[in-house]
Amino acid sequence: MPSTDPLAAADEAYQAARAAIAQYRLPQARAHLDEARSRLRQSWPPAGAGPLTGSGRGPGGGVGRSAGGGRRGAGRDDEIGGAGDQALAARELGWRIRLTESWLTCDEEGLPAALAAIRAVSAEAAAAGSDGVRALAHIQSGVLLARAGDFDAALGQLRPAVGLSGSLPVDDRVRLLLNKGTIGSRTGSLAEAADDLREAARLSDALPAYRFMALHNLGFVEYLRGDLPAALRIMAEADGLDVEVDRSVARHDRARVLMEAGLVEDAAPLIEQAVGELRDAGLAAECGEARLDQARCAVLAGRPADAVRLAAAVVAESTERGEDARAQEAEAVRLEALLLGSGPVESMDPALLADQATALAAAARHAGRPWLADRAIALALIATGRAASGADGPGNPAGFTASAPEPPRALVAARHPGGAPASDSPALPADARARLRRMRASPYLSTRILAVLAQLATAQDPAARGRLLRAAARDTAAARAGVASLDLRTAVAVHLAPVMRIDLARAAAGGDAWAALRATERWRHALQGVPSVHPPGDARVAGLWSSLRRHHEEVRTAGPSEAGRLRAEAAGIEHRLREHYWSGRSEARAGPGPRLSRAAWGPASVLSYFWAGDALHVVAVEPGRPARLERLGDRPRITELVDRAVADAAAAAQAPAGPLAAVVLSSLGDSLARLEDAILPGPVAEGPIVVVPSGALARLPWGMLPGLRGRGVTLSRSVGAWDAGRTELGRPPRVAVAAGPGLALARHECARVAGHWPGALTIPAEPAAVTAALAAYDVVHLAAHGRHREDSPLFSSLRLHGGALFAHELEQVPIRASLVVLSACGAGRGRLRPGDEALGLTSSLLAMGVKAVVAPLTDVPDHVAARLMPELHSRLAAGQDGPSALAAAADGMLDGSFAWFGSGWRVG
Repeated sequence: MPSTDPLAAADEAYQAARAAIAQYRLPQARAHLDEARSRLRQSWPPAGAGPLTGSGRGPGGGVGRSAGGGRRGAGRDDEIGGAGDQALAARELGWRIRLTESWLTCDEEGLPAALAAIRAVSAEAAAAGSDGVRALAHIQSGVLLARAGDFDAALGQLRPAVGLSGSLPVDDRVRLLLNKGTIGSRTGSLAEAADDLREAARLSDALPAYRFMALHNLGFVEYLRGDLPAALRIMAEADGLDVEVDRSVARHDRARVLMEAGLVEDAAPLIEQAVGELRDAGLAAECGEARLDQARCAVLAGRPADAVRLAAAVVAESTERGEDARAQEAEAVRLEALLLGSGPVESMDPALLADQATALAAAARHAGRPWLADRAIALALIATGRAASGADGPGNPAGFTASAPEPPRALVAARHPGGAPASDSPALPADARARLRRMRASPYLSTRILAVLAQLATAQDPAARGRLLRAAARDTAAARAGVASLDLRTAVAVHLAPVMRIDLARAAAGGDAWAALRATERWRHALQGVPSVHPPGDARVAGLWSSLRRHHEEVRTAGPSEAGRLRAEAAGIEHRLREHYWSGRSEARAGPGPRLSRAAWGPASVLSYFWAGDALHVVAVEPGRPARLERLGDRPRITELVDRAVADAAAAAQAPAGPLAAVVLSSLGDSLARLEDAILPGPVAEGPIVVVPSGALARLPWGMLPGLRGRGVTLSRSVGAWDAGRTELGRPPRVAVAAGPGLALARHECARVAGHWPGALTIPAEPAAVTAALAAYDVVHLAAHGRHREDSPLFSSLRLHGGALFAHELEQVPIRASLVVLSACGAGRGRLRPGDEALGLTSSLLAMGVKAVVAPLTDVPDHVAARLMPELHSRLAAGQDGPSALAAAADGMLDGSFAWFGSGWRVG
């Protein structure tokens, strides 16, 4: 029951206010603080109560209404005065109430008013010799400055608080370490931040809410230090704590980690949820920060217009609230969206953007925000490069020019007081070079890439540009190092996309076929999958896979409402599995880039496709002919032709025999002929063909094109990967075959396939048996129903007895098989991520070390597969090379849906 002693009652109300703030219940916090102030005034003269001791203190956090409107000013606690412990306790409680009210003041009156209130408390506490309250004032100032985006000033407030905190109770010391560690991570003081957060976690064993915050923030710091698996593991540990805390800020932080990792689609809904929760809680500053990350997410997702709108709104609101740091950060995001976005966005004069970025750099430098000044300088250089090149759209973000552009006038003036250059580089001032070097040392991959873009805009010779491009590729490889998850390894390419666009645009404009091929191979090698294996899943993970299989099977027979529930539960299971695989580590590293050698390719012709801007290009390298680079057509037309051909192929696979089938096949033939005219650079020289598709072309069943029927065609991730993966077995292979349920001819197909290989084993078509076969046999043939998941490609699957086998499961299989044949509808499909990284069943097998995969890119009738597959294996067993064997076995247009992926394969 409430205390009858006014001082104790005041403390109870104060603690209730702190609890309300911790849960972001701000109106209730205001009411409790009002009651605490009222009770505190009643406590003098004292009513005989003993001294107030050992009061618990919660985290300084939360905002709400201001402390104005007739409430007493800085001298109000003097009226409480008196002698003895009770007077001292009353005075300290009054200071604490005023410090807590500063959060509410900040939200309504702005940061300057809140800091002024804190300074008044700190001065009174210093005069009274209260180091503990001075420490609390430093903490409060630091956190408010951080909420406004001024992290360097915030850390400057928190460091002296450590030396003053010896007399504080453990929860206040934990709060200090939490804030200092979190803010230190934003300034790049990562080792210091990690030490602070580990100590906070150690001290908070009996304080579960604080332990949640310490672990969550430590996870974020581990990400910044480059250990993404550890980051996600520690964050998952925090999320698993059974503690009642508001998780909106934690959701936002987790979204930031996912966004920096390139998992934009996973980050976006988390940020949206956090924005809504923070807005509803009245946390304007935190909401503004989350909306800025929404804008950044929109840039990465190819929606720069949305990013500009979001960032401009935060600029306006933060300026009105007097939060200059947040307004400046939002202005930087707006400029990034205009300069780096890959989608449609308003056209603005690059020279004007350069001036705006230069002005932002000056303002940030004046305000003591060097990291923001660095970004603004980089943006100014990118805009200047674009202005010099005459580009006014996002297709050439760094503005490549024949010679280096002149930097903005404000940057030139900063070179040297007398106007003389500070170095031998006439294009880039020494100050700007130093800032870009600092950005290149950032823990954020996105920041390092931004610095490369700025340096590319000012590089004066091809050799310098080549060094920068190689540095960007190394940065990407470093970001992927140690990460076992295919999901994460492919996602990081989103940050590299602007650099790739620049390099490919330059290559296309240069007209040199070999230079263009080297450019495309550079990025394809940097982003290629490196075979790595998770350790076998623990019992919990095995249980999740079993549960997911059961849900998918039950959906097949459930009614509409029950199916909806099962799908929702399955989505939750999939999310937990993805999180598990994100935390996996790998020691695998990409090797050096391939050396392109025409002589090493023998009779093969290479067709390597890439997009520059919105135009499709191809590098054609054929025996006995000069290599050539050709521009083929615009993206909308090519995409439309591919879409129509793929749709017609799907319709042809489903059409019943008879007149309708003839009509559909005729339409398909017409679509394929028109597409071939658009994408093949004339007749291709005799011999095998290696096709490296890009973008929409990855969905195309190339074997159906009229000019390629009967030709041995290999679809590969890159020329280098094709060349390195070519396999010739010097002994008879060990072969396993399996026939899944629901296909009338699957058993017949597998029996005929096995008959062509001495000693071939027919295994149960069950997930455990199939994964065991992949780890033990050279050739594995699976005839089953396939399902490609465009929404979640790593959960694409094969339907087997006992449930599905998912692509994601292959990451924990030490695969030995060098050839896998998937006689399953759509098993060759993959969803493309930036950099032409595909995710799906076939791409997962190739990423895990399989040298060649045969799979269809569309649905195929059962009878087509049952006829084609045995003929393919007959030719393989006779020693014919794989792509040629598949082409020779094909006997009809629909057979061309089956494609040979990866590299050549044959039995010697």
